[in-house]
Amino acid sequence: MGAGMSADKGAGSLAELKTTWVLQYASSEIKYASGSSMAVIKKAANGSATPLLALAFQSSTEAHEGSKSQHLRFTTSKDGGETWADSKCVMWGPAPLWNPILHYDAGSSRLLLFYCESRKSLSPGGDIKYITSSDLGDTWAPPVTIYTHEEEGDVPKVCSGKLLVAADGSWYLPVHHEPAESWQTFAGSSFHPLSEAPEKQAQLAAPPGASAQSMTTAAAVLISRDAGATWKASGDIEDARTWLVNPVIEEGSKGQLIMMFRSATGKTYLSTSGDRGVTWSRPTTNSLPNPNSPFATVTIDGQVLCAFNNSQTKRAPLALALSVNDCKSWEPLAMVEEDATGNFTSPSIVEWADDTIKVVYTVWGTGLRLATVKLATVDSATA
Repeated sequence: MGAGMSADKGAGSLAELKTTWVLQYASSEIKYASGSSMAVIKKAANGSATPLLALAFQSSTEAHEGSKSQHLRFTTSKDGGETWADSKCVMWGPAPLWNPILHYDAGSSRLLLFYCESRKSLSPGGDIKYITSSDLGDTWAPPVTIYTHEEEGDVPKVCSGKLLVAADGSWYLPVHHEPAESWQTFAGSSFHPLSEAPEKQAQLAAPPGASAQSMTTAAAVLISRDAGATWKASGDIEDARTWLVNPVIEEGSKGQLIMMFRSATGKTYLSTSGDRGVTWSRPTTNSLPNPNSPFATVTIDGQVLCAFNNSQTKRAPLALALSVNDCKSWEPLAMVEEDATGNFTSPSIVEWADDTIKVVYTVWGTGLRLATVKLATVDSATA
């Protein structure tokens, strides 16, 4: 068998760590950036041997989340994140845009950028849409709506984790329902960006006679069996004790689907599906802590890596963990940001080389940072 990544702290699982800035507010008109998503395009258009690294993020000229000027920006790097092209606005509107999810479809040579757009509320979510580019992000086609605010309970819909293309070719986009006031219920005393902008917390009031807005938080998945031409929502994953939001999805060792969720209990939750996403198990906790914060996963050679905040109460430090048993348990792998007093949030993680990953994340109040992490490996045949 081939080499696997070491989770033994004593063996020194982190071989090398390098960080670079993608964006710093101090030298930019952008004063808020988060919700980053990366995609790796293996063969760059210019024929370079170095893959093209693409990045999308939500941003604003106001220094907080949820402003009406919150829009989506896109940039690329031809040298693995050492330098970046000037970012450009690729989508904006009269209300905030949220949570861009980048995916490169090699079969059609298209970039797809999923996102959600507020329409009846200024809180996260609304309609889920996507735009496409056939020229590596130079131009983008008009948006297509795949999941509306009104469907299944008249509640804002939020896309979160990266798109999964399963072994059978099915596409899975993890989503959740987030009622406008739910963050006030489930965030509690923990950090929430909207708490920085009290004047932005007021939601758009429904007019007299409008149907009641749903107050149920639940996770689900959008499924496409035809490479994105049509979509169907499946799943109603919830827990009475907490919201289950910002889901991520991976394919397990036996072909099962695995979703994990941010929660308000200090722990991550997990649900599985053995029937291609049609039904989902009752969510249970696993060993990964969660301070009510988004996290990100990637599967490499059957092992799942997770970029997460290693705390039950704070968005610091930012760490990497490894699971070799379908996300049931986790072992520490490496530390990306050790400052326990910092605020490191909304990571996105991609495989860059056989033993190298890249993690982009928000350093709150400062900007976007990229970590290139080279991991030590062990030979699984002799370990």
